[in-house]
Amino acid sequence: MEIVRTDVSRATALTGEPVLRVLFCGEGGDCVTVDMASLESGSDAAAFDRARAILVKTATFGLAVNDYDARSNGNFDEVAVTEATDGNEGAYIFEYRDGEGSRQLPPSRMPSFDAAREEAMRCAIDLLVDLEPGTDALTGWLVRVRDEKGELLCAIDVQEAEAARQLGP
Repeated sequence: MEIVRTDVSRATALTGEPVLRVLFCGEGGDCVTVDMASLESGSDAAAFDRARAILVKTATFGLAVNDYDARSNGNFDEVAVTEATDGNEGAYIFEYRDGEGSRQLPPSRMPSFDAAREEAMRCAIDLLVDLEPGTDALTGWLVRVRDEKGELLCAIDVQEAEAARQLGP
């Protein structure tokens, strides 16, 4: 789904609990809603990033797809970094290989290029699971990171993602 609009709002869940709601709308009217129990998002951009991370993680329906995921406690919201900036804070565009084509997400604010590259690597490792020997090309790029102007900053290929997956956390 090509995202054409996002909306962040406070809402009430069916249980009556307050939630932070992020709505992703695509071309053709398709929409996906992510409700988050924690209302302390900091900003709309932070809420969008957290909702996007939830969508990426739930795309595997919570199944452990590799040893790293199986060992994880699943708390991906816990951050132990006290400061993550290299002076290059900005928006980064993530492009994912999708069969023979690709899809781009709207720009995401990241504290640094290193943080954007780490996110790209994590996503590339997740995409490895979807590759089927004999059906999919097991070579080439999986995730690309571009700057706000669309200039390519880095590309994570199958071999690099596989090597990182084998190293583990």
